[in-house]
Amino acid sequence: MSSLPGGFILSPPASSVASSNATARLPHPRNSPLRPGGSKEGAFIRYVDQQILHIQRRFAKRTSPQTNELSDIDRDKADTWGDVKGYASMKEACKDVEELLSVIWISGTPSLQVPYLISLALLVGNIIQAMPPTPKSLFRTLDKLDHAFASLLQGRDVDTGERLPGFAGERGVSGTEKVRIRSLVERTRVNVVEAFKKGEFEYEEPEIEELEDEDKMDTDTDGELVLENAENDGLDDDHENNDFNLKIARVYDATMVELGDSLEQPSIGIITEGRG
Repeated sequence: MSSLPGGFILSPPASSVASSNATARLPHPRNSPLRPGGSKEGAFIRYVDQQILHIQRRFAKRTSPQTNELSDIDRDKADTWGDVKGYASMKEACKDVEELLSVIWISGTPSLQVPYLISLALLVGNIIQAMPPTPKSLFRTLDKLDHAFASLLQGRDVDTGERLPGFAGERGVSGTEKVRIRSLVERTRVNVVEAFKKGEFEYEEPEIEELEDEDKMDTDTDGELVLENAENDGLDDDHENNDFNLKIARVYDATMVELGDSLEQPSIGIITEGRG
């Protein structure tokens, strides 16, 4: 449960049960949209605006993982923001983005969700261009944005098929918003490819269990030591590269499917007959 300024309490319904893939899923939204002009809507807007500005400030004051010094880009802006701590890695930025994404999603208000998600996705695109990727965090964040956009375009949760609040008898995503979404999706897909081509990554710290497994000697079913074959060197790297390629290819794929041909120019009604 999240408490926002102005007494606005964000709490998904009790029916929203965490699953084994909870880290890659969005929380269940409210049952009904926020009332236009109401105090809760006002508190929500103020909170989201503040958090987006906070992310922008931390991004402007980002530090290089190698030198821990302020980046030259946006240095002038960063100097005016006092003691705001800049991002030291993409993982930190993705964490803030995901937390705000969850708040926006819980609101269950398409008229606010769509423009705020577009702003958040554009910010993620800038982060991808400026910081070495932290693959696990980046792909998880992009998956959540993809799920959100695809669901809003369909008016239903693309995983569960459940109708989203605020779509009954009302417009969903406007044509202008679809154009903006498609543009940012296409740019982000290109930016991800370019970022991974550089070969500079920031990896998350492995879990304790993973470290323990690495310290153990490999043994076969009889308890005998299994010697590594020198010919297998590099197989893990190949597997990792293939995994990256697959994930890169899937960036915003659900959103692209939902957009489909919806942005094609409509027919102007002129019918011509073929000439024999």
